[in-house]
Amino acid sequence: MAKNKKRYICDNCGYKTENWMGKCSNCGEWNSIREVSAEEIQNSSNQRVDVVELPEIQSLDKITGSEKSRFPTSLTELDRVLGGGIVEGSLILIGGSPGIGKSTLILQVAFLLAEQNKNILYITGEESVNQVKMRAERLNTVHENIFILSEIDYNKINKIINKKDFDLVIIDSIQTVKHPQIDSSAGSVKQIKEVSSSLFRTAKETNLPIIIIGHITKEGNLAGPKVLEHIVDSVLQMEGDQNYSYRILRGLKNRFGSTDEMGIFEMNSKGLKEVKNPSQIFISERPQNASGSIIVPIMDGNRVLLIEIQSLVTDTAYSTPQRLTTGINKKRLSILLAVLEKKLGFNFKMSDVHVNITGGLYASEPAIDLGIVFSVISSFNDFPVDAKTAVLGEVGLTGEVRAVNLFDKRINELKKLGFKNIIVPKGNTKNSKFDPELNIISIKNLQEGLDLFFNYK
Repeated sequence: MAKNKKRYICDNCGYKTENWMGKCSNCGEWNSIREVSAEEIQNSSNQRVDVVELPEIQSLDKITGSEKSRFPTSLTELDRVLGGGIVEGSLILIGGSPGIGKSTLILQVAFLLAEQNKNILYITGEESVNQVKMRAERLNTVHENIFILSEIDYNKINKIINKKDFDLVIIDSIQTVKHPQIDSSAGSVKQIKEVSSSLFRTAKETNLPIIIIGHITKEGNLAGPKVLEHIVDSVLQMEGDQNYSYRILRGLKNRFGSTDEMGIFEMNSKGLKEVKNPSQIFISERPQNASGSIIVPIMDGNRVLLIEIQSLVTDTAYSTPQRLTTGINKKRLSILLAVLEKKLGFNFKMSDVHVNITGGLYASEPAIDLGIVFSVISSFNDFPVDAKTAVLGEVGLTGEVRAVNLFDKRINELKKLGFKNIIVPKGNTKNSKFDPELNIISIKNLQEGLDLFFNYK
């Protein structure tokens, strides 16, 4: 009688194989392959579905109750990213690198909601209740409506959630919670997948919003199976450079709103403080009459931010010139330098070029191209730019300057902060009326821009 061969299956994607492997070749997850018997696979494949009652099919226009109720957190920047506030019955995942401020933000949210007479359950699996109390005292967020539980057993957590009357549950973090029916350590793929799925069902059945905090990997991705991001309703990620005090909260997924919004906070000794006017802060320390510095309005979601682009062009001390960037794509800089050499006759073959966006921000939209070009030319010729001048536009490979989207919003933000001279693509000025106080200078290619850059008053 032939011996039954071993069979293996991936818990993450269902991929079947005859050989065990540490990493699933189908979905790329580690430690998700487990052994199953051939009979188990055959039974699951041949399993017949008995006659069951079919679910009701409804016409889309007859369905009622589609609006989900929200409650604001009183943190405007967080509510902006969430789409107006926390939706009842939603499961929200917040990720970020260690020490970025995830727990600080959530504890502040708990306090603000407690001030609105809401009962908050804060479940901590990484810290003791005394450690949470110490942080709360430092942030001045101690409140009688915030209840702390130090527990990692999912069954106990679930019983408490269903037994008590809470308005919001916070779990810090999902990687520490262990489902006792799953035979693996906390934080494993199987554990995170099962715990998050169970929390999702609990949130929907009880109409209770749940916020879970997640870790991220060295590559900057949320730790755990990719299916975790598909299970939850909203995914928020907190970003920021440890050398700067500013933190950016982005929405990577939101079933109840847009993912185009972002929130900006400033970290201090009392926690995270909302930044109401980020443009003013990011350009407030701009040096006067310094070459290589220029202002560009960028769009991050539906918000306009004014950023300062700085460039430094120096003679190289190496056989291969250096191209170093902070806040922009290095390959994009190389392309723009090639356009300058080909179309305007510049020579950067013996020069190191360094480009930086101040404040720890990262910008990837094409509208910063013209700002990078003008900043590099300013440093190369040691020609300072007037403090009331800003530029925006996309640069093509033939040297043309292309129009950008949401042009009027960018111009209004520049006007609000006192900018007078604005160099823009010619394509954006067609059939447009501007404030007569603004000096709008339209160009269609880099050669026109170069002439105006050195000659206009």
